[in-house]
Amino acid sequence: MRLLLLLSVSFLIFSCKGETKLSDQELIEKNVRAYFFMGDSVDVEITITDTVKHNELDEMILTIEENINLIQLDIDTLHLMVDDWSYKSLDLEKAGNVAEAKEAKIKSLEYRLKLQELQIKQAEFAQTNRIFMHLKRSVWADIAGFEATVHYQLGDEVNDIVILMDADYNVVD
Repeated sequence: MRLLLLLSVSFLIFSCKGETKLSDQELIEKNVRAYFFMGDSVDVEITITDTVKHNELDEMILTIEENINLIQLDIDTLHLMVDDWSYKSLDLEKAGNVAEAKEAKIKSLEYRLKLQELQIKQAEFAQTNRIFMHLKRSVWADIAGFEATVHYQLGDEVNDIVILMDADYNVVD
């Protein structure tokens, strides 16, 4: 019985391949290559340019959330202004004042354009907030993430890209 137990344990130990631990630089390169779907034949230079600390990240998240709230207030105001100018245009048309109705309609369209621009900006802030929340979940030893530059060349095309990685060196943006 002991012999069977000893053989089973020995078999498990020798049959299980342990993964070799990659160095930080090797892990960074592996993750960057996977993110950009690069083969091993592409020469890549990756340089960490900044470290995002946990407390800095909290401040950035608060700023982003405040900006999202402020933009929402502007969006709400613009919705009201668009409605007001649209109704004014309709009232002027009914009154037979075509020239002023046209000006009111143009004003309404200008405000709709500003509204669209703000909604795009709000979506950008929401995306940034999503990325920062991912970093917040990956904090390790007070480090939330890293900013890095990636330099590589494909044929005659030289590329320099700034990326954001979480504390586990996974590319998030």
